[in-house]
Amino acid sequence: MNFEAVKEYIKQQGLPNFRIAQVQEAVFKRGISSWDEATALPVSIREELKQKYPILSFTVSKMVFSQKDKAAKALLTLQDGLQIETVLLKPQDSWSVCVSSQVGCPLRCSFCSTGKMGFKRDLTQEEITDQVLMWYQYVRKEKLAERISSVVFMGMGEPLLNYLNVIKAARDLSNPDYLNIGARHISISTAGIADKLHKLAVDLPQANLAVSLHNADDGERSKMMPVNRRFNLEELQKAVEEYIAMTGRQVFLEYSVLENVNSRPEHIRKLAKWIFGIKDNYLIHVNLIACNLGRGAKTDDKVVKDFAAAVKAMGIGVTIRKSMGNDVLAACGQLAARTRK
Repeated sequence: MNFEAVKEYIKQQGLPNFRIAQVQEAVFKRGISSWDEATALPVSIREELKQKYPILSFTVSKMVFSQKDKAAKALLTLQDGLQIETVLLKPQDSWSVCVSSQVGCPLRCSFCSTGKMGFKRDLTQEEITDQVLMWYQYVRKEKLAERISSVVFMGMGEPLLNYLNVIKAARDLSNPDYLNIGARHISISTAGIADKLHKLAVDLPQANLAVSLHNADDGERSKMMPVNRRFNLEELQKAVEEYIAMTGRQVFLEYSVLENVNSRPEHIRKLAKWIFGIKDNYLIHVNLIACNLGRGAKTDDKVVKDFAAAVKAMGIGVTIRKSMGNDVLAACGQLAARTRK
């Protein structure tokens, strides 16, 4: 919802300021999904808001629910008819939302379904934050939780290629007047847009940074992730080192393990060399995940565990992330909403 526009409308109508507080309470505290539920407001105001300021900037076309995990995926139809997907997850004790930042993606990583869609357009600030608001409405309505605890920019698109809208959305989400999700509970994931990391360190120093590395060999990474031809491993290494120096924050390296593609001993050695080439490398943590190969299929767990053990033996922090929502194509790299004209 464009809360600033609603506030401006209330002021222009000469309405008392407490009406703004009533809107805020209804939308961001109670999680209403219709202006009819904002019963503290007069009917005339509700009708006007309904016509001019919809609570969500899209319609929910479909929801699917994992039979294996606490995960759900929603297909959203934007006002121009294009479609995106967003995911609700409960990996531990709290609910997290995985948001999309673009319709499709221009980077075309070989293992990612979103890249096969091509790129349509950037999402607006409102379209990004509304994904979280929509899931907030859902968990409140279903009495699953009182709040959304964390947000990860790991859905469709490359967040740092939609930089301004992503930064504005992250700030809105952490605003106490909105959903009040702490900045340290917001994660920005990038495929390695190295020239944006300095700016990110300035604009969102408390957010978490995740870098999708997936291979520490330039030639092989360029085949997997064409963005490496624009920002190679050396450039990315320098940018990560500078980011750590500026923020003092831990950086997470995302590594999707594909058997015999990026999982051999030489891949582990090159990964370690790349990490140790960063000055404050103790602030690097590797997140491994079994690559999702299709509905329900993924890299064998033993391959991932062996990889993790070898990385740990080199003195590098490593975690095996649980892949969730694979059975409904809601896991990492599987979001690929069909678009319609």
